[in-house]
Amino acid sequence: MFKIYTLKDNVHFSSEMTILFGLLDTLPNEPPHCYNLNNVSRYGDVVNWCKTHIEYVDDIKTADIVVLPFKFNGIHNPIFKLLNNLTKQLDKKLWCFYNDDSDTSYVLDKHVVLFRTSFYKSSKNKNEQGLIAFSSDFYRQKQCDNISVGYCGHTLCGRAPYLDYLQKSNVANNFIIRKGFWAPGIDRRQAQREYFENMENNIFVFCMRGGGNFSYRFYETLMMGRIPIFIDTDCVLPFEELINFSDVGLFLKDADIKTGKINLEQEILKYIQNNKHRLTEIQKQNRVLWEKFYSPVGFLNTLINTEKIE
Repeated sequence: MFKIYTLKDNVHFSSEMTILFGLLDTLPNEPPHCYNLNNVSRYGDVVNWCKTHIEYVDDIKTADIVVLPFKFNGIHNPIFKLLNNLTKQLDKKLWCFYNDDSDTSYVLDKHVVLFRTSFYKSSKNKNEQGLIAFSSDFYRQKQCDNISVGYCGHTLCGRAPYLDYLQKSNVANNFIIRKGFWAPGIDRRQAQREYFENMENNIFVFCMRGGGNFSYRFYETLMMGRIPIFIDTDCVLPFEELINFSDVGLFLKDADIKTGKINLEQEILKYIQNNKHRLTEIQKQNRVLWEKFYSPVGFLNTLINTEKIE
């Protein structure tokens, strides 16, 4: 079993701390929108998986990895300082997790690994790695034949020009435009249903960053077995060295579109034409990819197996 040391009395079970959920007997209570329509938590079977694959040791010297017991909140936190010093002395890695919109850069000792959602590939530090964003699993094993681009959400964070452009283009689209984050004025459960139904009813989904430099929608698109049209704003995706994203969907650099190096409409139409006989296959493989790498259990399994190989 993979051995983890943490300060058990200081654990806070937030979304980024799934690697410690084996210390629980049941999943944390969360708001209704963190569950799918079958009332299944967004964390799935994480507790049982952790209990089966991870041993939480009391002796730091026997640990494979040391884990900060709560969401990373900066290098000046006293518990971070304590664990940082201990792991440095013992030549252990200290894993820290940070699901946040902030892209603040931190100077970290080389033995510290910061798994985070929002940062930039061009300025990525060697000890920073991608972290998934967690959503409930709404997959219903439905294939889609509607060759159109879906989107349900707001127009903030630089999305407005793209959405307006696509609505006026020759690319078939099905957009539901909201007035802000979480569809203000609409019941959250209703907004959630409409969001995932929009994904379910379109083969392609427009994905672009939100308040942080990452996209929940990207992971949700794969979870739903759909194909992302991903606008890359210098993002870092977890395990990107293990995945051939050209097989997953259409990934286009924001800078290339804005400078006119590529034409968004032409790229989408070309992708559809080149893959018209593979669209069902791609949808199925994307669901499998989500299960393997980007579901809560898949992420932890890949993370630990990758560490063992190293």
